[in-house]
Amino acid sequence: MSRKRSLLPDVYRHRKKVCLAPKNGTTLNVETSSSLWNQEPLENNVPNDTKATLLYLKNLFPVEKFEGRLPPIILKHQLYSILKNRTVVDKQLEDLRLSGEIRLFRLGGEMEEYCIVFTADYKSHVLKTTAEIAVHRGLINRFLTEIACGCPDVSVNKQTMINQYRYTDEEITQLVKASVLTVRDIGSWWVSIPDAGLFMKSFTRGRKAVLMMITKSKYKETLQNDLETRKLPKVAKLGMAYHIHDIIGADLVECISTSSGPLLRKSAC
Repeated sequence: MSRKRSLLPDVYRHRKKVCLAPKNGTTLNVETSSSLWNQEPLENNVPNDTKATLLYLKNLFPVEKFEGRLPPIILKHQLYSILKNRTVVDKQLEDLRLSGEIRLFRLGGEMEEYCIVFTADYKSHVLKTTAEIAVHRGLINRFLTEIACGCPDVSVNKQTMINQYRYTDEEITQLVKASVLTVRDIGSWWVSIPDAGLFMKSFTRGRKAVLMMITKSKYKETLQNDLETRKLPKVAKLGMAYHIHDIIGADLVECISTSSGPLLRKSAC
């Protein structure tokens, strides 16, 4: 047995491939340091419960490539690339959401997808991004306590903001200015991630590039192990592993187990 394998904790002795995720919601205690997750190929490093999977996917997010301007963002459907029982995943996500450990956000633009950020990461990100703009710190702290931590919904309306939380119109305007609220409709707002546009720009370009690689392959299919070695354009900062979990979880490719490892085949549209 190699030294590298001998250093792994016992909980990872028996790993699941990405395409052969466990069918139950068994909880594991996991380590999330980059040294642990990066020791072996993607297909060998996946955990098997919702919180552990969130931590694994969080670790894939390259915060440093965005110069600290984004918190680790996880796409909800990425979980389905690893955990196949979507009912269990959704239930465990709901528990984490209601407990305040994570927040769900709706991505804008053409994507009607939801992403996940750990609440502690979101709070740190908001405090950092609003430090240099003309928004009162007391208002931001109040928003983080009452909305970010106290209201698990992905959107809020004017009645809730004014009658329940006692925000004034001017304060709501300031929160929109701080990009922690974005307009959903007249009298309602999405709770949002400041600078989320940076993520969307890189994400859409990266997804397009990965799908193009598969499309240009023979029979529009490629081994996942081979795809992991391919280089993405510089504008696609999220990394190949992040995008592989995206396209599998979003059902943009079929994932087929073979003797040579998972085979990714472009799904018929």
